[in-house]
Amino acid sequence: MFSRLRKRPAGFTLIEMLIAVGLTGAIAAFGFNFYVSMHNTTLSQQDISDMQQASRSCLEEITNTLRMGGFKIDTAHVPFQVVADTLWVYYSNTKPMDTVMYYLTPNTVLGPSAPNGWKPKYLMKKVNSQAAGIFADVVNSIRYTAVDSATMTVSVTTQTPKADEAWKHNSGYRSYTSTGRVTIRNSYFQNIEK
Repeated sequence: MFSRLRKRPAGFTLIEMLIAVGLTGAIAAFGFNFYVSMHNTTLSQQDISDMQQASRSCLEEITNTLRMGGFKIDTAHVPFQVVADTLWVYYSNTKPMDTVMYYLTPNTVLGPSAPNGWKPKYLMKKVNSQAAGIFADVVNSIRYTAVDSATMTVSVTTQTPKADEAWKHNSGYRSYTSTGRVTIRNSYFQNIEK
C-alpha cells in the first residue's frame, strides 16, 4: 500500500509553464494597451482644456481692454480701430494717449502649418512703445464685427497644438470658439448721443 503513494517530483510541466507565460503575456498586453489609451486620453484632455482656456482668456483680455476704449481721451479721437485681425484700442490711463494693440503673427514653435492647413498663430499684445509680448500661442483666428457705433462682437478661435487620434474631424485637430459682445462705454459716439 505504501508503495503506491510514492511522491512525485515537485515542479511544473512544460505545458503548465507555457500556459502561465501565455496568460501573463495576454494580461500584460491588455494592461499596457489600457495604460496607453488612458495616457493618450489624459494628454488630449489637457490639450482641450488648454485650448478652451486660451480662447476664453483671450476673449476676456480683449473685451476688458475694449471697454476702456475712449476713456479720458479727446472725444474727437476714435476709441478703437480694426484692420483685418489687428485691433488698436485708445484710452488714457498712464499717458495722455495709451494705445493697446492686439495682432496675430505666425507661431514659429509649432511650425508653418498643420496637416489640415491650419497655420498656428500667436496672439500678440503691444502696449504703447513697449515690446510686443505673446498673450496666447494656439490662436486660429480672431474676428471683430461692429454691431453698431458703440458695440462690437469679438470671436476668438483656438485650436489644439497636436492632433488627437480619437478625433476624426479636421485631421484630428480640435478647435474652440469663444464669442463675446462688448459695449464701448467711453465711445465718442455715445458721448454725442447723450
